[in-house]
Amino acid sequence: MRYLVIFVAGIMMFIHILEGKGMTNDRTRSEKASFDFTQNEMGVTKLKLDNGLTVLLEENHSAPVVAVNVWVKVGSACEEDGEYGIAHVHEHMVFKGTEKRGVGEIARIIEGDGGDINAFTSFDETVYYVVIAGRFLDTALDVLSDAMGNSSFDAQELQKELQVVLEEIRRGEDSPQRNLSERLFSEAYTVHPYRRPVIGSKESVSGFTREKIINFYKKWYSPNNMVLVIVGDFNTRKVVPKIKETFGTLKPRALPECLIPEEPAQKEMRAVVFDKKVQEGYFALAFHTTDARNDDTPVLDVISNILGGGDSSRLYRRVKEDKGLVSNIYSYSFTPKYPGLFAVGGTLDPNKARGAFSEIIKETYLLKYEPVSYEELSRAKVNIESNSIYTKETMQGQAQKLGYYEVEAGDYKYEDEYLKKVSLVTQEDIFRVARKYFRNSNLTTAFLLPTGQVTIEEKEIIDIANRSAQALEKELSLLSIKSSGDVKKTVLDNGITVLIKQNHSVPLFAARAAFLAGVRFEDEKYNGVSNFLSEMFTRGTKSRSAEDIAREIESIAGEVSGFSGRNSFGVTVESLSRNFDQAIDIFADVIMNPSFDPEEIERARRDILSAINRQGDNLLRTTINLFLSTLYRENPYRFDVLGTKETISDMTRDDLIDFYQKYVRPENMVISVVGNVDENRVLSMLENYFGEMRKGRFSPPQVQPESPPSQIRKAEVEQKDKAQTHIILGFLAPTLKDPDQYPFEVLNAILSGQGGRLFLELRDKRSLAYTVMSFFTPGLEPGFFGVYIGCAPEKQEEAIQGIKEQLALVLENGVTDE
Repeated sequence: MRYLVIFVAGIMMFIHILEGKGMTNDRTRSEKASFDFTQNEMGVTKLKLDNGLTVLLEENHSAPVVAVNVWVKVGSACEEDGEYGIAHVHEHMVFKGTEKRGVGEIARIIEGDGGDINAFTSFDETVYYVVIAGRFLDTALDVLSDAMGNSSFDAQELQKELQVVLEEIRRGEDSPQRNLSERLFSEAYTVHPYRRPVIGSKESVSGFTREKIINFYKKWYSPNNMVLVIVGDFNTRKVVPKIKETFGTLKPRALPECLIPEEPAQKEMRAVVFDKKVQEGYFALAFHTTDARNDDTPVLDVISNILGGGDSSRLYRRVKEDKGLVSNIYSYSFTPKYPGLFAVGGTLDPNKARGAFSEIIKETYLLKYEPVSYEELSRAKVNIESNSIYTKETMQGQAQKLGYYEVEAGDYKYEDEYLKKVSLVTQEDIFRVARKYFRNSNLTTAFLLPTGQVTIEEKEIIDIANRSAQALEKELSLLSIKSSGDVKKTVLDNGITVLIKQNHSVPLFAARAAFLAGVRFEDEKYNGVSNFLSEMFTRGTKSRSAEDIAREIESIAGEVSGFSGRNSFGVTVESLSRNFDQAIDIFADVIMNPSFDPEEIERARRDILSAINRQGDNLLRTTINLFLSTLYRENPYRFDVLGTKETISDMTRDDLIDFYQKYVRPENMVISVVGNVDENRVLSMLENYFGEMRKGRFSPPQVQPESPPSQIRKAEVEQKDKAQTHIILGFLAPTLKDPDQYPFEVLNAILSGQGGRLFLELRDKRSLAYTVMSFFTPGLEPGFFGVYIGCAPEKQEEAIQGIKEQLALVLENGVTDE
């Protein structure tokens, strides 16, 4: 069974809750014979065998196929002197025979059953995989486990395969793309092993002996250094014993330390130009960036998509199509286990090398000064999400994705977090990340040109980069004026409060009109009316249809939308500063003249009801709603912002108009404008658009105060089909006007985050949960503070006790200065 559990207490009652912190949970736990077994809400089961092997299982019965991957957590980055390329040689040799299967027999077995078998090597891992009909899964497990533990490395076969690898190296020498890539990485990295090609060199590979190969195999090919991934048509309960029977017999070994030197920060631009007998020029630019788990990685992926992600990208349109300076161009963000590179590359006519390089620098660096359009930002996010979905079309694609995130990012579930971060990328994020990484001192450039057509030299590359960057900075220098930091407050004659803050650092502005209301002014009958009204603002005015509004705002790279919360509702608009007049015209129109079109009301109603339904699938949201409805018995903060199915279904056009007329009033209105604007111009336009609103007598309704709980309140909802128990333990907290809110903010920062007490103690040390966090929301009424944790049902009591203990430590010992 899976539960949502809520504990609520008044502040004075909280000490009473903590008195039981010395109690233990006597409930016995069933022993798992030889593995730790967990399943998450994605449908992925994770096992940990006694020998240290990590196993990920995902059933998918859409086709009678299974993909079986073994990710060995060693690649070329862990190779020592004399081993360069040895991880890749293992990719070639591991399937060549074992103690019980002769040379070629492994491939014959798999292919004889209609399957495919292959492998690949990267900087940080070597991956072996089989794709085969589901009924032959036992065969695949038997073969792969045998290869992982018992490869024989036949001496004669090794010599043959080393020659194959040498031919692969020679073939690479004839590949312009590989030549360019290897030179780029060897220049960009000075000490990090990413500077070396995964395949090794002719010299290193020629020196490999059977003894050296076996020593590497014994060092790294241990079950506690592997991840087994199975996706496809199988039954989890039936396959687990087979995994134990095959992979479970592999003997674990102590693993050596993979010593990776840290790459020092690049201090000046590097450039390399070389020539070969090629038909056209090849180029690549690379900036040092970060690793797979860094918060900048999703932003870099969005930037890569905007710059070079297809025919609609900036570099393709402006450098290739508009100016004809390149024949092909692309960009990519390489963010592996250790800090990677952001690269731009392509092909060109050697005679256009100078012009192309200059334009690429300008287009790339432009991201530091001018915002991308909302259309570009949205398209990039959709492309990244769709690419993620497309990779799941096959069993092997999904298996590789699970393996990648488990090995490279340290958690197979990280993809969801990554995509969430992608969806939240803003124009400001792109400014920040572009300014952080895109600079000449962090740039390495490589050109491969046809022999006899070396049209650019290394010194020229550096000079062009400096001139191009300086010219762009000079051209856009007016955008670098710092914000004055002063907020100008003006009250118009009709009572509207206007707040203006100039910030000329970027050519953007944002405006918000807010009205006091929200859930705080709602009751049981009209719960959700503030949100419903906020939906209607952009669904048509007396002069514009919903389609007109959407088309006009998108045409100026802007966005306009309604919002609603616990204390207010209103409208926001954002756009480029040069489009201020058009954006404010739309902004004022949707506020002053909503049409409340009956058809649009019904569309909005359907959307809201759908959102309410979807909340049932979001267990965190469901738990928070349950927490608030338990904490608040009298105050409207107990209501859901969206409303209920009943209130939204019953809401009429007259209800919406009445609420609009009651609260959209000048004396209840604050307009804030921030950005690259002129104060006088803003005031003049706002007076022009909103000055005619008639001032009246606005009296906000009395809000029922919330009495602190006199005893512990507990609410529990059982949902049998869920994998986790979701718990919130919380209590009433200060208002926005109470100075006690500031200590609460500090406490929240101490408890929350990956460096917070809750994460370190309950997740890192005690492994009670994947997600644990505190939260604090002050309000115009007393707000709320709580701790959330999602855990396995059998860990429920231990998790609750752990939260109490951490909060008790704060009460008893306070916090440190650090």
